[in-house]
Amino acid sequence: MEENLEERRQAELEFLSCAYSTKEAWWDINDSGVPVIHRRLFLSSDDFSILLILILCPGYPAFYELDIQAIVENRDQKSAALARAADKAIPRLVQSCQQQIKEGEESVLLILTHADEWVEINWPDFLSSECSNEFAPSKNTILPMENKTVLGRRLIYSHHIISKIKRNDIQNLALHYKLTGYIKIGWPGIILIEGLEENCISFYDEIRPWSWKFLVVRGEQQQKNIHDLESSRKFTSFNETDDMSVVAQHCRDVGLESLFLTSMKKYDNSSINNDEENSMPYGALVHVDHMNNAKRYRKWLRTTSVETGCFALTKQLYPNEDFTKRPYIVVVVIGESDDTVKQFLKRWRTSRVDVDSKGKSCLERMMSVVVKSRVHEKFFFTSTDWKEAKEEEQVNVSSERLISLIESIGGKDWVEA
Repeated sequence: MEENLEERRQAELEFLSCAYSTKEAWWDINDSGVPVIHRRLFLSSDDFSILLILILCPGYPAFYELDIQAIVENRDQKSAALARAADKAIPRLVQSCQQQIKEGEESVLLILTHADEWVEINWPDFLSSECSNEFAPSKNTILPMENKTVLGRRLIYSHHIISKIKRNDIQNLALHYKLTGYIKIGWPGIILIEGLEENCISFYDEIRPWSWKFLVVRGEQQQKNIHDLESSRKFTSFNETDDMSVVAQHCRDVGLESLFLTSMKKYDNSSINNDEENSMPYGALVHVDHMNNAKRYRKWLRTTSVETGCFALTKQLYPNEDFTKRPYIVVVVIGESDDTVKQFLKRWRTSRVDVDSKGKSCLERMMSVVVKSRVHEKFFFTSTDWKEAKEEEQVNVSSERLISLIESIGGKDWVEA
């Protein structure tokens, strides 16, 4: 039993190293010989952060739950208002994370994902309540006269936008507030709006109370002292599309790529490089020990790849074509960035993708990331028909074919791994 628990703990620690950079998350062993996970949750652009601490007590996950703590980093170097806001936020954050724990099940990645979303949704409210008075102008302050026309832009991220009624309401609301931009439907959903700053604020205030699984403003821009609003717009109309690349290309063409990248939590201060190497897709080669309900498992992978904007390819090889034995299973995941692939892997690890020996839905505990790196930029344009390669009836391959596919995606480094 103890060996099994150690394997389950080790699997979570290994996956943590694959899913996060060492600046974002890491783990070590405390004086009691217990693994401790540290996750840095950035609260502002100036590296002000909360350190979330998860202690994997002996007997976790079968008999004991995670011990969850949090502290403020670099407290002395920040304003008193920021520190006060963080002090008030921490108990709520810890309590919310504790509510995600499911008895007897792995909880690390579930909690880390929840913590990211909690901070993104709730931190602005704690910050605004503490900072409003500190930064409010004095009643006796005389403000200079200026052109008060401000052009605003917002990139609003949603878990999904599917409902035709909601899509129609968003279109009508954008028309009402004279906003231009895009609504990208499907998984995830993106609303990109542009217009008078006060109208952008009113638009978001109106849609926020609607029924959403997840909704947050990830990026915003303001241009002050605008003399001609219409000539300053980057979008001429408000369009609906189900293709994320359409929105990305338009933003790139009009100089708003940095705003679009906020949809993937990439910000101007994140040292984004625009050289040729960093524009290449990112990929991961994953080995899966087994699939008890293979069709259901592969369907989940295909569906999730569409929802997350990734490309996923599942292949299995029966050694010596002996179909009575367990196959060797690999899954290739390709995304436009490292963050995209990480999000797919996190969701994979925290979802019930298979069934156990009793037919009960269960998490994936025996997958391992063999290699994760940039892939060939033009791998989709090789002689391989990738759409056909993803079909259910194309799952079984020979050893030679599997090696050829892997090499066409990741090169010799992937084959050797």
